Amino acid sequence: MIYSLSKFLLKILCLLFFRVQGHNAENIPRTGGYLLVSNHASNLDPLLLGVVCGRRLDFLAKVELFRVPLLKHWLHAVGAHPIQRGKGDRKALAEAIRLIREGCILVAFPEGTRTSDGNLQSGKPGVAMIAAQAAAPCIPAYIAGSFRAWPRGRRMLRLAKIHVWYGRPFPLPERPKGIATREYYQRCADEMMSRIDALRRESLAYKDGKIK
Repeated sequence: MIYSLSKFLLKILCLLFFRVQGHNAENIPRTGGYLLVSNHASNLDPLLLGVVCGRRLDFLAKVELFRVPLLKHWLHAVGAHPIQRGKGDRKALAEAIRLIREGCILVAFPEGTRTSDGNLQSGKPGVAMIAAQAAAPCIPAYIAGSFRAWPRGRRMLRLAKIHVWYGRPFPLPERPKGIATREYYQRCADEMMSRIDALRRESLAYKDGKIK
């Protein structure tokens, strides 16, 4: 109930302020557990991914947000799960794996933190570990325009057109024999970022409602 109502209200706001538009939503499977991996340019990104997706999405959010009493209850209701960033939060990672195995779509940002200049960053192995241990395919996404709307370090929102692009699900690359675990996870993270970058290039070719 709270999730559906929040999504409805946020979608109206996103349409009014950002004219948000989703692309290739048919690439989101109707059932099954997946890790949805996206670029991260703004605090708006989790909301934007949720309002243009037909399925419910779950998220990992920094634990500090859950220390605000009213915000804490709302975050739980809309599918957010706390994680201590940079500390190897095993409890949160186990919860993330459980959610995917139970058929949820979990949103994660392979870059680990928001970009400071709008460009894609390198992927971190932690997100790949979740997908590998959950034995789940990934869905790539790219958000164009959220950096302009609310970049890191800016207090006020700015009006901007935002597009959200979804790619087709893909499996993680097979693990070669003899490769170290961390190196394998890094290769998986690199593959995630490559898929996201492909959507970025697709977004650059988009103009006036069609691909150039």
